Amino acid sequence: MSVKIIETKDNTTTFEWELPWEDFKVHENKAYLKERGHYRIDGFRKGKAPKHMIENYYGKGIFFEEALNIAIGDEYENLIKELDIKAIGYPHAEVITLEEGEPVVMKITTDIYPEIEIKKFKKLEIPKIEEEVTDDAVDAVLEQERHKNQRELIVDDRAAQVDDMVIIDFKGFKDGEAFQGGEGEDTELVLGSGSFIPGFEDQIIGHNIGDEFDINVTFPESYHASDLAGKEAVFKTKLKGISQLELPELDDDFASEISEFDTLDEFKADVRKRLEEQLNESIAVRDENAAVQALVDMTDFVVPESIIHDQQHRELDDYKYNISQQGLDFKLFLQYTNQTEEDLMKQLKPIAEMKAKANLVLEQYAKDHEIEVNDEDREEAIKSAATGFNMDPDKFYEMAKSHDITFMDQGIRNKKVVEELMTLVERVEVKEETEEQEKEVKEEKKSKKKTTKKAAKSEDKEESEEKEKKSRKTKKKTEKEEKSEDKELEDKELEGDEE
Repeated sequence: MSVKIIETKDNTTTFEWELPWEDFKVHENKAYLKERGHYRIDGFRKGKAPKHMIENYYGKGIFFEEALNIAIGDEYENLIKELDIKAIGYPHAEVITLEEGEPVVMKITTDIYPEIEIKKFKKLEIPKIEEEVTDDAVDAVLEQERHKNQRELIVDDRAAQVDDMVIIDFKGFKDGEAFQGGEGEDTELVLGSGSFIPGFEDQIIGHNIGDEFDINVTFPESYHASDLAGKEAVFKTKLKGISQLELPELDDDFASEISEFDTLDEFKADVRKRLEEQLNESIAVRDENAAVQALVDMTDFVVPESIIHDQQHRELDDYKYNISQQGLDFKLFLQYTNQTEEDLMKQLKPIAEMKAKANLVLEQYAKDHEIEVNDEDREEAIKSAATGFNMDPDKFYEMAKSHDITFMDQGIRNKKVVEELMTLVERVEVKEETEEQEKEVKEEKKSKKKTTKKAAKSEDKEESEEKEKKSRKTKKKTEKEEKSEDKELEDKELEGDEE
């Protein structure tokens, strides 16, 4: 058995593998034992027919393809070890020669881990985030609390108006036919909220309880159901109830009712404190992401497609989980948003590539700086995760450690690397350009383009004039040569006449 590298290019390596015929026959026999149950030969029970009988009936090379798969599966790890390459994913194999009694020759192509070199640095510069909790942010939370605790006052002596909550029955029709998903009973709707398609809520305003009426609308072109997008529809509607929503006063009584505090000032102070904690957490996460990106920017390599593809599938699994957590069926979600799983995979590719690149760089940094994951790190991570399952940390760890927990190593290692990076961070102020400065920069770029164009035109003109001069010189020279040649010819003719 011999193996040699043919080509290494763009994170892929192609090598040639020569497998002796005797070794191939061993793999072919394994293929026969694995596949014989799929073939039926008269006179034999299923799966009991001899190999030569199956070959006589179905063809001599019936087991060759599976034999090749088995050969690659059995020998691949040894091959890449012999070649000293760090392969990723499953290889692609192409058979070059496969003839009775001759060595089997295959060309195998596999992705390999890229060579990653991180530039030397002492400090990692990241943008300084200067944000604070504003009074408007606090007021917005207080307003949300008011709306959560609003009171409903039944209205029966006037027509519906903006900001009322109404109860309706409705049924939608397109071209005179009822359509799926266009029907509702005892549906609560706040007029003016924009919860329904444009124009729907406006046509309820002015109606009284008990009124039955038509609502004529046109679905937006961007509507999720393609069969309704841009189409006209009529909703047969009945108004069954009207309520006026009354917001509570923002005072000490309100604060004491919805919180543990006696005064509104105390409640507002607590709201501000919670918002500041959330902001600090957000800034910490953004700082860490910026530090990782700064490290990635110190490298120059291409992420192998197989790694990106694997990360895309992980992103898709997370996406599906998040959809299910919202109580939605993933297939219905795709239908409503008028897209396929392949469309979603394409959308997820940029973020998958970014994450895959970051993981590779963090892994390389860990190797360069000998950052390793030990049992104490794993124990800490597992006990920390126990809170998410509402379990006792010690019991959760005892249960988890009986299984292989090294799958956590990448996440733990990345966390340790990021912690070290944050000790090397230097936050720098990023000056935001004013509109006037942006305008000046644009004008400068335009001016440079014009100057470049003028220079190019000038150069073209000079070049054209130079060519013309040369052409005139050449023409003159040619005319002189022609005259000279004519003179010589005349002289020769005269000499001939004299003779």
